[in-house]
Amino acid sequence: MFRSRHSRRSSVQGGPWPRLNWVMLALFAGLVAFTGGASRFDAAQIIPLRSLSLIFLIMPFFFLDRTSIRCERFLFLFLSCYVALVVGQLLPLPEVIWQSLPGRAELSRIDMIVGLEQSWRPISLSPIRGWNALGSLLVPVAGFVLAIALRVPSKVLLQFIAGLGLLNATLGLAQVATGKLSIFYLYEVTNRGSPVGIFANENHSAIFAACSMLVLTLLMSRARVDTGPVFEKVLYPAIFFIIFFVSLVSGSRAGFVAILGSALASMVMLFLSPRAESRGIFKRSILVADSVHRYIPLAMTVIVISLTAITFIWLDRTPALRDILAKDSFADLRWSFWPILIEMVGDHWVIGTGIGSFERVYQIYEPSGLLMPLYVNQAHNDWGQFILEGGFFAVALLIVLLIWLTNAIRIISLHSTIKFEVIVWAGLAIIIGAASMVDYPLRTPLFQLVSIWLLIVLSREVREIKAA
Repeated sequence: MFRSRHSRRSSVQGGPWPRLNWVMLALFAGLVAFTGGASRFDAAQIIPLRSLSLIFLIMPFFFLDRTSIRCERFLFLFLSCYVALVVGQLLPLPEVIWQSLPGRAELSRIDMIVGLEQSWRPISLSPIRGWNALGSLLVPVAGFVLAIALRVPSKVLLQFIAGLGLLNATLGLAQVATGKLSIFYLYEVTNRGSPVGIFANENHSAIFAACSMLVLTLLMSRARVDTGPVFEKVLYPAIFFIIFFVSLVSGSRAGFVAILGSALASMVMLFLSPRAESRGIFKRSILVADSVHRYIPLAMTVIVISLTAITFIWLDRTPALRDILAKDSFADLRWSFWPILIEMVGDHWVIGTGIGSFERVYQIYEPSGLLMPLYVNQAHNDWGQFILEGGFFAVALLIVLLIWLTNAIRIISLHSTIKFEVIVWAGLAIIIGAASMVDYPLRTPLFQLVSIWLLIVLSREVREIKAA
């Protein structure tokens, strides 16, 4: 017989987590929650967000040591390389070198016409946006340093993410209940009338809700094994259903699909996860059912989720599904950008146009047929935009991260006692990756923070498996 990995983890961490550290992390999470839900560079909330994030970045350095960095050396090196990429794109280059870079010939001719041929220029075609991109890294870097310097337990990180999901749903419910002119909308440019919660974009809010549902599923499965507080076994499902209910009235089509996929994955996850036996011991195998009672919670979950979804659809309270059925999703305007994005990537994939420069560079390629009163500020394909802006070095970083992520999920899938958790980790990767194909959730500081916390938890899971 074997002890639960999760109960063993609590003993390794050496007692309860200090309350002062908990308060510091809560303040930072609250700051990012109420000021970091927009991707726009001109959002008024950026000023307090970045200035205060700098303070939260400096304070943990007193607790940071080599051991903490060594444990998360891959993520530390990845973040360092990404920061170096952004900084490198902002360093001025001599005229001869800059003119030899791909895609700079036309700009060089303009320089000659206006008499600026001797000017030194950086790689970034929009240095102002590049500096803004560099400043945006304060949030994920501060979140990373806080988590490793304060030795935040993985369970606490997951609970904070679940709490942010609850806050997002609760605020979204208040927004819908009080109408388009509600004071609960946090941003001037937003999807009024939709439950955007702590975000400015309904798509980002819905995708975040789907991710937080998977995190809650992970917490629920571990609560079934650990001999922790009883209220957790009631609280997690309650939060899960609140998020699910509110998400159904969102107008995000991609979010609607992600929510249903997340709910389905959650049910499978709870079915496969083991239940705690007496004295906190459980069997190694999860393929044989202990008794018929293990099916009761799953059956209730399936019934409640199914009836809720059917009721919302029957009463025509699912705007996203209505949009999916009313028009062809592929006729959406964002698909018209893809041929242009491919052309831009073909011209600049070697060195890139500079992180954050898409909006300015797109105006060079924008065809007359797509001219409109509104302007395009993102490519709505974050994979392609990242390659366009970062070039070959961004591609290399992306490949390294995907290899590490795939290997981490593979290691969890091979572990005999927790292989069912691969559903959550693979689900999170698929949801965020697929959403980034048609949108840009990772451009928001809040999503960046949550993503880095999830990567830290995943890294610890893999390290503990290897050490076992």
